[in-house]
Amino acid sequence: MAPAAGKGVNGVTQEADLLARLARDLAGERDLDGVLRRVVEASAAQIDGAENAGITILSQKSVSTPAATSDLVREVDKHQYATGEGPCLSAAIDHQPVVRVDDLGTDPRWPRFATAATALGVRSMLSFQLYTAPGGAGTADVTMGALNVYAAGPAAFGDDSVHTGTLLAAHAAVAAAGAATSSNLRLALQSRDTIGQAKGILMERYKITAEQAFDLLIAASTRTNRKLKDVAADLATTGALRVD
Repeated sequence: MAPAAGKGVNGVTQEADLLARLARDLAGERDLDGVLRRVVEASAAQIDGAENAGITILSQKSVSTPAATSDLVREVDKHQYATGEGPCLSAAIDHQPVVRVDDLGTDPRWPRFATAATALGVRSMLSFQLYTAPGGAGTADVTMGALNVYAAGPAAFGDDSVHTGTLLAAHAAVAAAGAATSSNLRLALQSRDTIGQAKGILMERYKITAEQAFDLLIAASTRTNRKLKDVAADLATTGALRVD
């Protein structure tokens, strides 16, 4: 297979080695924050022309930048979220795989955001959609956000930048999805253990069955408007079951 445009055989080999090393590093991260931090650091270092990098994450109620290489990234992203427009939102929300901006000073696509970004000293951007799973028939892929890189000057990013960024984004999406799943599983197991401990305390104290103990926890959760796991943790820690 011929090497990618603009890269010699050695360049392709070096890039493959870097990405393989990143994949190993990401696999070693146990939490989502760690994965995202490594991704933005690698992106700023490895994508040609990049001076800063950040990640936009979508949730049901908000959009945020949980990982960034500088405060400048967070400030630029804040203007994207406030205006509801910008490259990262086009990638994350409009499902554009790659959004390339050669000059925010002349690009007409996001006028309000572009004014704010250029005032902050950012002229070039690249945003890559981060998706975690294919959608069903007739639906879009499930998107978690976007990987974004930034540069002060115009026309900072070329085809090589897009190529490397696309590969990094693919690694990031898979690793982040794995880390999030692992984190949720650990939380679920911790909650299960805590609830089991609380049930055991109630069973011993009141000489009741496991089902009756669970009903008591549910009742306390409902009456105090607290999550079941929080009621159980409180009981396991203090020995008291709050019901008001």
